[in-house]
Amino acid sequence: MQLRLFHYKILIISALLLLTALVWLVVRAMPASETDLRRSACLVDGRVDVCLVSGRDTVALNSDSVRQQGVWINRHWWWASCDGRVLTIGPTSTLHADSVPAVCDSLVSLLARKETERKELIYYLRSHGIVDEGYTQIAAYASRQSRMTDSLKQVVGELRHICRTDSAGHLHPAKQSRLMLRATYHVSWYNGSNRRHSVACAPVVVPLSGKAQTFIIHTRRLTKPWGVYAVRNVPWGATEHRKIVTVRLCPEDTTLRYHAVIAAGNYWQGHEHDVPSLFAVDGAPVFTKHGRFIGIIHGKEVLQ
Repeated sequence: MQLRLFHYKILIISALLLLTALVWLVVRAMPASETDLRRSACLVDGRVDVCLVSGRDTVALNSDSVRQQGVWINRHWWWASCDGRVLTIGPTSTLHADSVPAVCDSLVSLLARKETERKELIYYLRSHGIVDEGYTQIAAYASRQSRMTDSLKQVVGELRHICRTDSAGHLHPAKQSRLMLRATYHVSWYNGSNRRHSVACAPVVVPLSGKAQTFIIHTRRLTKPWGVYAVRNVPWGATEHRKIVTVRLCPEDTTLRYHAVIAAGNYWQGHEHDVPSLFAVDGAPVFTKHGRFIGIIHGKEVLQ
């Protein structure tokens, strides 16, 4: 009798656990609400450097600022596993290996002009006094220009160290050198009180690529901030034709909650979307009209 009761308890407990798991999966698979859509978007700001790497030596050849959007995303659809993960457009650059010699030559020429300018500023400061009009402003500029020239001189010196010089004096990368992208990002978002928060992300170093792709960046806190919504990329629910919505974050002076505007459009899988360009910001999340996450915007594409 006791053995039978024990078996009944095991069956009941197993059934309850199975039912709980089923309910949990159903809840996790439910599409996002309108408020969730607004809470999912974030701003991604930072800088991308194109670096020439040779052994242990690294020289930054070019630097571009980045301002786009991203979306908080879970690692697994069936579990709250965001851990500070943001899906956005990965770092890219139009610079390629064939253009590196021209970039090196332009840096050498720029250094020569900066050195000439520094000598002229030194001569001016020596031959004029503080009583002359504009002397203080020119002195301040000369100080900034000297620091920039010293920094550029260091870069050119490192280039001469890792590059070979031909008979005409032009620099060429060594055969073992390669181009890499080094990116540093900050992620910002708005809470329900319309207050902006920001957090730094772990640095990203990837091979040079001229093609835009989706990319995961990780905040240094490695936790999902309070008040944001992390999307779930469920493995079903795809259709060939979709009515879609996208989330565009607005400037700080708006009164909209979460500073987010939802815009509608159409999307055919493998084709371009027709969301107005004002709202189709790179990295903006895209959902079906029922709230299922599809991907993020890049130009007229939806990257998944």
